[in-house]
Amino acid sequence: MHFLLNTKLNFLQLIFAAGISLSVALALSRETQLIPDIPFWVALLPSWLSHFAMFICHIFSAKALSKFISATNENRQRHDSSDHLDRAEYLPLLQRALKFALKTVLLSFCLFIFEILIYFRVAQESISFGATLIPMWIIVISGILDGIICKSQNLIRLVIWLLIFAGMILSVLKVDEVIDDLQWRVVLSPFVLLFISLSAYLVYIVYGHQVGYFQLTESQLTAGILYSASSLVSVVLTIVFAEVFTSNRRMELPIRLFITFLAPLVIALVGLGAWAVCRDEFNRLLLYGGQASVYPMKLRLDAKGWTCVEGKGVIIIPLFGEVR
Repeated sequence: MHFLLNTKLNFLQLIFAAGISLSVALALSRETQLIPDIPFWVALLPSWLSHFAMFICHIFSAKALSKFISATNENRQRHDSSDHLDRAEYLPLLQRALKFALKTVLLSFCLFIFEILIYFRVAQESISFGATLIPMWIIVISGILDGIICKSQNLIRLVIWLLIFAGMILSVLKVDEVIDDLQWRVVLSPFVLLFISLSAYLVYIVYGHQVGYFQLTESQLTAGILYSASSLVSVVLTIVFAEVFTSNRRMELPIRLFITFLAPLVIALVGLGAWAVCRDEFNRLLLYGGQASVYPMKLRLDAKGWTCVEGKGVIIIPLFGEVR
């Protein structure tokens, strides 16, 4: 079981972040003429290898899950078993493992197809920019529908998906339709609003920990700081891109180095933050076997007696997991 959860929760973020970051760095080095002779397929190779490594991790995890269920069924027949998970219901663990596997497989597959389409567009110029974004359309529209249909979803998550959708539409209109009146500052403005909103939300969570509204673990607090830094850097990077696209002059060397270094850094910070959170999720799964944690909730004395609770006790926050 340790191998199962460690593979699925702890390694995937690092593998994914390393592969995508390196590919972004190589691709930007090619586009900014720092390394102009590098083939585009070489730039995408680290990302493709990361997808393959994630697939191998899922295969090993599925085998480990099967062995865990078989061993648990055998140990439940033994009266001298001392492992608390042998006496616990493992169906929640199975559900969470399958849910995590399904999400990561679908996301990895969509990104892999997206990278292949990018290769055909950049290397062969055979497809339009709108067609290149087909996997992204699927992910974003699914996120919007999920935010509308599932009433339990946070409104901020729906707003984020809508901003991404608006930015993609404006980008397609600018690139494919070649609308001269549509400035790059307008095209990239939804992404600037997106990163500003994320930064404000992350600052709210970290500040809520400082005042006691949230009780973040050490790993969750570290992840919050990494996410905040990544979001703030993304705002600066998007503004720089807007200025570069707007001006017709050649990029100077400091700007090229600035873009090439910061873009993969953003992805690396998000990956490290997700890895830090997954360490807590891993320990929680080991402790509770996938079942929901139980936290004591404070009561308040009213005229009618002890009737009201003062808080939700625990809440699920995207990219942070279970937060008290």
